[in-house]
Parts: sequence; structure tokens; C-alpha cells
Amino acid sequence: MKKTLLLLVLFYGNVLLCQTLTSGIYSSSDLGYTYSVDTKQEGNIITITEPNRVNKYIKSDGNIYYHSEAKYDQFYIKVVANNKYYTGKKGGTEQLFTLSSENDNSTETLPSGIDNCPLYDKYLKMAQTDDVEVQAWVFCGAAALAKCTYSDAKPYIEQIIKSLKPIMDNPSDCPCTDVNTQIEWQSVPID
Repeated sequence: MKKTLLLLVLFYGNVLLCQTLTSGIYSSSDLGYTYSVDTKQEGNIITITEPNRVNKYIKSDGNIYYHSEAKYDQFYIKVVANNKYYTGKKGGTEQLFTLSSENDNSTETLPSGIDNCPLYDKYLKMAQTDDVEVQAWVFCGAAALAKCTYSDAKPYIEQIIKSLKPIMDNPSDCPCTDVNTQIEWQSVPID
């Protein structure tokens, strides 16, 4: 009986250590809102594609994978099944991510994101130097980032416009027509 129990423990322990994640979209609601990422595992590397960047985690010990960049090496992924994992930071709390769709959603997010978005950079600089209109420039930067990050940015842009219009002196004029066309601006009503 003891041999059988020991063999079962070794077998199931080995299965957990060799767990491979199913590729797809994983979501977490542990943050107070739902956050989704595209997750793929290839051998000892797990790639997480977020709306604004791509992160790689390398297997360390057992079912733990640490971020590949030195400045983020305190962040990890702990695989607990082929369809769920925890993310965390050493000494911090963990967030559970579970598989929500096996469809590869890489067409929804664009790889460049924040790294190649000159209009985002433009409005970030404006927000840092113009104390009077900082809020408008932040919203314009957010719209630019949405357009650099998502292949279908319309739902994000609409929310940004709904937030920006009420703070404008003249809500009929878009403050950043290089990001949002006047037609896009006019098509979104204020609730």
C-alpha cells in the first residue's frame, strides 16, 4: 500500500511539474475588473501578450516561470493546471488567470503597442508640459495608444471620447484630430 501511494504521489507530482498551458486567451477578475491576455507556452517559455507589450517568462523550478527581463525578474507565473495559472510578484499577492477562449486572439492586439506609437509620445509630452490642458492630452494619448494597440479600437475610442467631451469648453471640437477624426468625435454622443 505504501509503495502504491508513493508511486501515485510521484506520478501526479511529475504531471504537475510537466504541465503545459493550453494556448489562448486567459482572464482574471482578481484585480477588481476583468483583464485578459493572450498566453502561449512553447517548451520552457510562456509568452504573455498584453494590450501594450509582450512578456516572456522562463521556466525556473517546477511549475514556476520568471520574467525574462532583469528589471522585472521579481514577477512570476505559477502554472497550476493546463488551463489556469497565477501571476505574482515576490512578496506580493497573486492573481488567478483562467482560460476563457482557446481561440488565438493575436489579431485583436497589435504587437507594436506603446513601443511604436508616435502620437502617444506626442500627447504624453504635452501632458507633462501643459498644466492647464493636461487632462485633455492624457485622453488624447490614451486614444492614440488604443489605435496603436488594437486592430478594432472603436470601443475604446468611444469611451475615451465620452470621457473627454464633458471636460471640453466646446464639446463639438475635437482637441486631437490627428488621433480622432472630427467624424469619429461627432459620432459619439454625451450620455
